[in-house]
Amino acid sequence: MRRMIKRAAEAVAWVLMSPFAYAVKWSAPVDARQRLFQFGSHLVSLLPGLPGVLLRRAYYRTVLNLGWRDFTIEFGTIFASRGTELGDNCYIGPFCNIGLVRIGRDVLIGSGVHLISGAHVHHIERLDRPIKSQGGTLTKISIGNDVWIGNGALVMNDVGSSVVVGAGAVVTRPCGAFGVYAGNPSRKLRDRRGALVKHHGGKRSRPSDTPAAPPAAYTELQQSRGQARA
Repeated sequence: MRRMIKRAAEAVAWVLMSPFAYAVKWSAPVDARQRLFQFGSHLVSLLPGLPGVLLRRAYYRTVLNLGWRDFTIEFGTIFASRGTELGDNCYIGPFCNIGLVRIGRDVLIGSGVHLISGAHVHHIERLDRPIKSQGGTLTKISIGNDVWIGNGALVMNDVGSSVVVGAGAVVTRPCGAFGVYAGNPSRKLRDRRGALVKHHGGKRSRPSDTPAAPPAAYTELQQSRGQARA
């Protein structure tokens, strides 16, 4: 019954949104700078509550050719490019900025996250021209399956599958699969499969379920106390 109600609500949302969504979709040949696409994204981002979630789902299913994939896009989140891809069962929190990116399945993105179209959106080499007049290069970044990106993170490079990116992290280099990354710039703290990770300072992080070996001095002290009691 619940599934039937959900499908019925989605069908109503599609009927309400389809005229506007198809108008934006079919404008692609004359919308090289994607102004109309971004206008539509800004507009639907302002729809509140559960009706807004359903209407945004209907809109992006049509404009981005996503079929009947299930996903949630919260209030205030905007998309910059028609080339964006969304996997099934992904969640994008409120007030996110989504650039040119492929997002995999079962991805969880917190609020205020920025997924930037690579690290060279603006060129800075020339000093005789303002930066805003030098153009840039958009690169499609990839977010793997089963990824959690914490609130306020900034991602400008690929993130592998089964990765956790901490809140406020700045991802400038690729994140390998199964890693936990945090910091600015982000670095790998540990592997979710339990492997030790060695950082440049020589320190190692251990999985929480692996007890650390006691220091040698502590072991010797315990042995001497045992001999004294004997």
